[in-house]
Amino acid sequence: MNMMVLGLTGGTGCGKSTAAAHLQKKGARIIDADAISRALMQPGSSALAEVAAHFEGVLKGDGSLDRKKLASLVFHDEYLLTKLNSITHKYIIQEIEAALLETTGPLTVIDAPLLFEAGLDRLCDVTLCILADHDTRVKRIMSRDGLTEEEADARIQAQKNDDYYKSRCHYTLCNNHDPEAMLEALDAILKEIFCEA
Repeated sequence: MNMMVLGLTGGTGCGKSTAAAHLQKKGARIIDADAISRALMQPGSSALAEVAAHFEGVLKGDGSLDRKKLASLVFHDEYLLTKLNSITHKYIIQEIEAALLETTGPLTVIDAPLLFEAGLDRLCDVTLCILADHDTRVKRIMSRDGLTEEEADARIQAQKNDDYYKSRCHYTLCNNHDPEAMLEALDAILKEIFCEA
């Protein structure tokens, strides 16, 4: 059987990580775009140098990225967020393409919040979004990242709405209050994907 590439996306606080962890337990290789992005922003990297050249004051004294400062700039300004993405996406795509070339298992998952914006969907056989209602997402983000309600809401507002994902993805899962039900639905989708492959 050929390798199947599943694009996993959705907004922050929807539960992509829960879905990815479940898929990993089932033997999928997970390529995490956020983890790649963090790794690319190490002191001395080309990606970080390019970000620092365009965003003043985002480097700490030790040369590392001040993530909180960068987030406070871009999550309140659509132009700056677009600018940041235009810098980082090319590096992330390069890493993901290299990772795909090394992958041999039956299922590889590209876990990427900006799957479509970065053009990563072209590398996928099938796409799936995880969605959740606004209040649930705010609570999860506050709890996970130690943010205020206002900061959590700003992150949600900086992302695409549910219709954006629904209109582009082959499959949609809702993850409001029952993660177990979401994972059962995910298993059913996996079965369907592999039956059709």
